[in-house]
Amino acid sequence: MPEIREASIASLECTQATRLSLLVDLEARWENLRHPALRVREAGSSTQALQGRQKAYETFRGKLVAYNKQYTPAHVPELLLNTASRLGAWCLRMKDLYVRVEHDPQVACPVHVLEKAYCWADRVAVRLNKSLVRRSGSPDTIRAAIEGLEAVLRWCDALADGAVPLPTSVVPTSTSGVRTAHADSQ
Repeated sequence: MPEIREASIASLECTQATRLSLLVDLEARWENLRHPALRVREAGSSTQALQGRQKAYETFRGKLVAYNKQYTPAHVPELLLNTASRLGAWCLRMKDLYVRVEHDPQVACPVHVLEKAYCWADRVAVRLNKSLVRRSGSPDTIRAAIEGLEAVLRWCDALADGAVPLPTSVVPTSTSGVRTAHADSQ
């Protein structure tokens, strides 16, 4: 069965791209809740936190099954984004997907997708003793999230090329909430 990661995002019809964008953000939300550093910050009892993670998984799993019944290629969740090249390829696919659906009113800002990218980048950086990608806070627009994914992608490309990546961040460039990525000269 062909997988979505092998397919070109540009070849997806609009409705499928929209549904996929919503699905990958649910997937990222669930994965982010599983991350130990995030669990420490959760409010409430450990039972409530566990129930929250279970509900997030059930929501994602139900949408995944429905999506894969309706569309081909099927979406197969990424298992490992533990190298700069894998993370970079995933960030490129996510960036392409969200560029495609950026103006669709059904699509919310993919904060969970960007957080997943940052979390995996942190893991890679710590393992390789490299500088972290700086976070600018939660994006408020799809464009800001796209630019955050581009910053992580540039960081991954620099690591894959053997360069020492400069810390990157996403900063506001106007009062409209649109953000751009740039490399800090620190």
